[in-house]
Amino acid sequence: MASTDLPEDLVPILKMIKDNGGTDCSGSCHHRKPGEYHCHVIGRELKISSSGVKRRILELVELGMLERNRWEREGTYPIMKFTVTKLGERALTSSKKASHQ
Repeated sequence: MASTDLPEDLVPILKMIKDNGGTDCSGSCHHRKPGEYHCHVIGRELKISSSGVKRRILELVELGMLERNRWEREGTYPIMKFTVTKLGERALTSSKKASHQ
């Protein structure tokens, strides 16, 4: 697999995360806040389980397509914010080109 080739099941998740400016993980679903973009939202939109989304997000982190950053929320628990890296951007561009051929 070339550095920007992605398995097909990861492309929609990476695209959704990019389109929404990242995804948030509170580590425990009962710490979610309204308006945060979580794995449950992605799962509902793609019709896959939230645990499937979490697994794919971690795979994208391991591939260098996503980076995670700790973000402090005022008055509550911190969250991890996952955002698309430059490598992830290139992978999305490559997948778009491949799908148009």
